[in-house]
Amino acid sequence: MKVLCRTIPILLSAGLLVVLFLASGAPAWSDSQTCPKCGATLEPGAAFCSQCGTKVEEVAREAPTQVPDSRASLIQVIAIHDREMTSVIEAIVSGSTVRVDSLLGSGFAVAPGEFVTDTSLLLGAREVKIRDSKGRSVSARIVGIDPLIGIGLLAAELPDIPALPRSGDELPRQGAALTALGYSSTQGMAPSVTSSPGVVSGLHRAGMEIHPVEDYIQSDVSLPRGFAGGPGVDAQGRLIGMSTAFAFGRRLYFGPEVGIGLFIPTAWVDRSLSWIRSGQPARAWIGAHLVPADSENRKLYGIPAEIRWVVEDIFPGSPATVSGLRRGDGIVKFQGNEFTSLAAVQVPLLEAHPGDTWSVELVRDGKRMLLELTLKERPASPRLAVPDALRFYGGLEIATEGSSGLTVSRVLSGTEASVAKLGPGDVLTSLYTKKDMVHVERSDARWHGVKDLQDLEVQVPRAYGDLDFALGLKFRCKDGEKREIFLYYPLTATNAL
Repeated sequence: MKVLCRTIPILLSAGLLVVLFLASGAPAWSDSQTCPKCGATLEPGAAFCSQCGTKVEEVAREAPTQVPDSRASLIQVIAIHDREMTSVIEAIVSGSTVRVDSLLGSGFAVAPGEFVTDTSLLLGAREVKIRDSKGRSVSARIVGIDPLIGIGLLAAELPDIPALPRSGDELPRQGAALTALGYSSTQGMAPSVTSSPGVVSGLHRAGMEIHPVEDYIQSDVSLPRGFAGGPGVDAQGRLIGMSTAFAFGRRLYFGPEVGIGLFIPTAWVDRSLSWIRSGQPARAWIGAHLVPADSENRKLYGIPAEIRWVVEDIFPGSPATVSGLRRGDGIVKFQGNEFTSLAAVQVPLLEAHPGDTWSVELVRDGKRMLLELTLKERPASPRLAVPDALRFYGGLEIATEGSSGLTVSRVLSGTEASVAKLGPGDVLTSLYTKKDMVHVERSDARWHGVKDLQDLEVQVPRAYGDLDFALGLKFRCKDGEKREIFLYYPLTATNAL
């Protein structure tokens, strides 16, 4: 779910592997060492590569290829913020706003004078500088930022930096070699390029809650701080994808666990670059948040076994609202096409335009229906209605009508609310929020009593800052206990279609 309470300590305490990158070029290959097709180590006397199946004696007749020096394409990114930004979680803890002086990350050349990096470094930056492997430092201009996919494009007067070779749009196979390259921020500014080797451990990973559009390559590499925006390359030094992260307070985080490195595949990088270079035209959206169908929501909404996706949230004023789409609808097809992942819907949706008409085939109350909706422009910061936000961030539904006040009507499994043993009938009595989001004082962090939906509408928006969402909730439970939960979540564009 949307809670990072247990994740952040793991991320902060884990040791991160930083290995000096190999000297430029690759050692000459021999048939007793590594396979030049995939880079896997060969067993002595092996007739076939155990990884890709290539016959060794056939490979041996081919001239070994020189691995390009990927380091020459890398840059260090210094994003200078130097302004106060509101992190609600840090404001509650320290009683002050957060001054983000600078964030260090990595990037790589995609064309003469053009460089790709991660959006988390650039959002809110007032100035950006880049430094190359030769120690040259220049100012960079932000050409564009794609908050949906997570790609930022920079331009700078360093046209001689070579573009990183590409592996193509084909995804690597599981088990293939993947090496993350970047500038570790533990070395400060002007360090050398370092590497973190590993293998591809998963494809089409989503639900990681980093960017709205998620279709990641997963690897077992450890990503040191400063690697955000750096490339992942194959055994031939060719680009496979870009490592990605999210901002939370003053830090950048790379995902849910140590030893899971996530990379945006080159095909998605290309989609971002095409959109940025075309002037960042308005993107269309549906305004529905879908979740995989499981035993719990199938039972709750009466969803048949063959349905894979369920509408969990509808955004106010969105095309989904206007068309009559409802929470609990089981989605069968968009535009006549079934889909196995949200990314499969995002591809045509990113190519659509506001004003286009889309068809939605769904199941509601056991009956199949066909709706048509007119796509609208996606808002920059879509927000849910307040009761829906509590479910989205906290995993609990609050009954806002009746004489019993604000009571819990449902708790989603696997969420902070379920861990705290909250249940139906427990009464929400107060919220812990920031009163003043501009001039933060420690005294502003306090519990505010809530009695009805009107109180919720006033209090919950105070949980949003520039960088994150943070909210405390206090309950009077049916067993006589008083329980509290705190929700912390980094703010990215909401992951809805």
